[in-house]
Amino acid sequence: MEQLRVFAAVALPIEVRRALAEQTSSLHIPGRRVPPANWHITLRYLGEIEPVTRDRYMAELDQSALGRPFRIALTGLGAFPNQRKATVVWAGVTLGAERLFDLAEICDMAAEASGVSPEDRPFSPHLTLSRVRPPMQVVSLIAHGDLDISWWVGQIVLFESISERSGVRYEPLEIFPLGR
Repeated sequence: MEQLRVFAAVALPIEVRRALAEQTSSLHIPGRRVPPANWHITLRYLGEIEPVTRDRYMAELDQSALGRPFRIALTGLGAFPNQRKATVVWAGVTLGAERLFDLAEICDMAAEASGVSPEDRPFSPHLTLSRVRPPMQVVSLIAHGDLDISWWVGQIVLFESISERSGVRYEPLEIFPLGR
């Protein structure tokens, strides 16, 4: 049976992608940078699922009360698991983080109602900028990586992750508007 790699996320409008690319262009971010076209804030990664599970998930999200549109801001950098041994460099969410937690919980409940296993990691609102292998120390980068970007979030997007020779591409499968 066909398997799809699927996740629910907040996508960035093109003008936000441009602003973030501009604000991070002079920073020496180590590792393999995520292309701006792939920037997003993951709410729930479902993993590899069958089309019928995807359809159930979309139906669950479609029936969920997602709340009103809200403002979000990216204001600094961080690293997983920590600044001394970073494997991921990310832009952090300040304004709007509580709403992202709410949306992540809704996405998680829809996943479980669709038969997807519960998430094993706690939700952490962030936007991945780079994957670092081997791990590196990024204390100075984090200390000086100020960002000032904000926008209105008006929808959740369900994406399929498609691996190609040139890398990974995220294809929107469905859009779920907020405030409906």
